[in-house]
Amino acid sequence: MSEKTIRIGVIGVGAIATGTHIPGIKRSDGGMLSAICDIDTRKLQSAAKAYEIDEKHCFTDYRQLISCPDVDAVDICTPNDMHVEIALAAVNAGKPFSVEKPLSINAPSAVSLDRSVAERGIPSMICFSYRYRPAAVYLRDLIAGGKFGKIRHIYTRYLQAWGNPKNDCPCVWRFKADKSGSGALGDLGSHMIDLVRFITGEEYSEFQAKNGTFTALRKKPDSDSGEMDNVDVDDFSHFFAATTNGIAASFEISRNCFGRGNYQRMEVYGDGGAAVYEQEQDAALSLCIEPDQFRNNRFDRVPIPEKYLGINQMQAFVDMIRGNRIPSCAAVKDGFINQVYLDAVLESAKTGRPAYPALSV
Repeated sequence: MSEKTIRIGVIGVGAIATGTHIPGIKRSDGGMLSAICDIDTRKLQSAAKAYEIDEKHCFTDYRQLISCPDVDAVDICTPNDMHVEIALAAVNAGKPFSVEKPLSINAPSAVSLDRSVAERGIPSMICFSYRYRPAAVYLRDLIAGGKFGKIRHIYTRYLQAWGNPKNDCPCVWRFKADKSGSGALGDLGSHMIDLVRFITGEEYSEFQAKNGTFTALRKKPDSDSGEMDNVDVDDFSHFFAATTNGIAASFEISRNCFGRGNYQRMEVYGDGGAAVYEQEQDAALSLCIEPDQFRNNRFDRVPIPEKYLGINQMQAFVDMIRGNRIPSCAAVKDGFINQVYLDAVLESAKTGRPAYPALSV
């Protein structure tokens, strides 16, 4: 594709679009926001005003946005159950797309998209946003370069507080399995499952999980009567995993951790070194790789080399469309594989037994 400006239409203008995707598009070199779509007309009108999108480029039907001649590429920020349907429409229209994670509500529902993208060769990506963190990319290169020797353990945490009852969050789509597939697991755990896979280059062979729901009833959205609705997804998901090359990993995932905004931490231990990644310290890693550090059980925080700084998800989307795909840019296949792993965690939590994911689903 030529170096012309990539005109991007965003489908779904909720928090993830207005907080991350649209600002990223507007900051990008070579991309521009050209159209928006949402079934909620109030959100649509608010976004149109905020981003100065004229009425003829505002849609309530995603098909109309995809077919709009002023849209070169599509960015999908809807609830999970609509990801595949909309992405397939983009594939059929021959338009590149990015789609929020997780790819769908389960792996079988995503098979058609995975196959269609492979057959048509449409430029596309799934938005595993933490792959773009400079500290995560640097950690990946350190592992690949053998700085830690053979990796033995990885411990991860991703904790938020917004599901705590004190926040009085209504029963939005993220609390409904038919819309989301799972709760904290798909919302937060999908990131950590992918991030470990990204930094190590390894696949998973086994999961053993425990999921739970603390708040079984929540108020229906926009209900003046206080009518309640059932929550049928997990508030937390804790699980152990093994990779194909023997890494023992643990995951602590929750939306009910009082006082946590977006707390994410990963500890990596090899037989020759170790590192601590903290999302809140994105410009640094804590490392223990030198003999003196090892002798004194000391981790030192080191700055991230300059070449890793400035990586941006939506810039990567624009560059991908132009034929320059960076390693952080996850393919739809990565999203499908991630979905297989999410399904395995859910299976283990349901049965109480280990689950062994089959990537040939």
